[in-house]
Amino acid sequence: MINVSKLLSLAAISSLVFTNVTNAPQVSAQLTPQQPTQNRQVDRRYNLSFEYGGCQRASTRVVCNVLVTNFTDSSRKISFGANYEDYQTRAIDAQGNLYVANSMQLNQYQKGKERVLIDLPPGIPTKLAFNFRIPPQISELAAIDVGYLNISRVDTIGRITISNLGSISTQNTAIAPKK
Repeated sequence: MINVSKLLSLAAISSLVFTNVTNAPQVSAQLTPQQPTQNRQVDRRYNLSFEYGGCQRASTRVVCNVLVTNFTDSSRKISFGANYEDYQTRAIDAQGNLYVANSMQLNQYQKGKERVLIDLPPGIPTKLAFNFRIPPQISELAAIDVGYLNISRVDTIGRITISNLGSISTQNTAIAPKK
């Protein structure tokens, strides 16, 4: 036979537990890329965002910085191209001239003339520096076109273009990108 007092006490405990669980604050571990803006583009196929960080000139050498953020919940391997033929990174000036990156640098240790393989952690912006040779008379860039290879079961080439970049700053006078 069922004990009524035990049944009532179980019902009271379960209602307390259910109330505490349903009223608990919701925590979302999912990372979501920010909306694209003029100086940020999002590749929704691979959940990557690319943000322009400015270009700086020293003679004909121009270094353009791009922040890349992985918005998946795990690390992913990406090979970014500099002058690698299959997925080059290019700068485009206001007259439509293309300049292929000579090399790129991830940090003080990881450099590459053709490409660099990176293990992108989730949610942490990673700075990429692309090196170009651009004539001194070119003072503005229209776009940077970043080429990369997404390493997975089936490797696929990706490309993202960040436009409306603006002026190339000189060595000691860094100018923020156009807003």
